[in-house]
Amino acid sequence: MKSKIKVSSDSAQEVGIEAIIASDAGPSTEWDALLDQISHRPKRVTERKQDRSKRTEQQIMGAALRVFARDGISRVRIADIAAEAGISTSTLYEYYKSKEDLAYDVPLSHLAEFFESYRVAVADKVTAREKILLYLSMSADYAREHAEWARILYLEIWPSVFVNETELRHSMNDFSRVIVFLVRQAMAEGSMSSDRDAYETAAMLVGSVNQVIITWLLYRRPRNLTKAGTEMAERLLSMLANEAREKS
Repeated sequence: MKSKIKVSSDSAQEVGIEAIIASDAGPSTEWDALLDQISHRPKRVTERKQDRSKRTEQQIMGAALRVFARDGISRVRIADIAAEAGISTSTLYEYYKSKEDLAYDVPLSHLAEFFESYRVAVADKVTAREKILLYLSMSADYAREHAEWARILYLEIWPSVFVNETELRHSMNDFSRVIVFLVRQAMAEGSMSSDRDAYETAAMLVGSVNQVIITWLLYRRPRNLTKAGTEMAERLLSMLANEAREKS
């Protein structure tokens, strides 16, 4: 993702990944631990009623997704979301105390779904290259399948400075943590040069594919987003492999 959030080894989240990488467990255990951590990250604590109706909550989330994607978060009023959901504004406030709460919960729920989908799909992959390629191609495909969600996350939520103050920031950092982990694995395997900075390499991979996603969201180009995202990832991975061979 084309992030303005710095993925730094000094942050609490990166301390977490450093601990996983430096553990005494074998590589598969380290990898499984990371996937388990990001797939089960607790959601942001809210003041919503515990006896809330699941059906109504889903109505609200679906309505917020449609309205935010159509009109933009800054222009939407809480009353607009309530009307779209077919409920009163007072009822909506029983579930969410502000428009911002909704704006952050919408991408959270989908990110959790994406991480779990990847966790299942990657089970039979062995090399870091295979895992990275699958991750990036799945991110493009998920954006294609959930275009309204992707528009909110990539074009509005991600660039927001306020995201640093929310639980959503941690889930967004999780996306990059996976790539950093796999880049280091690729360096150990020899498919990437070990004298490159892992964070810079991860930023290049994620940023390039996400720029393809952003272009598709804005202009619907390229027509086949999944194919274009996969091809971009393949090109970058091939370039990095060639660089590693030249330096070996």
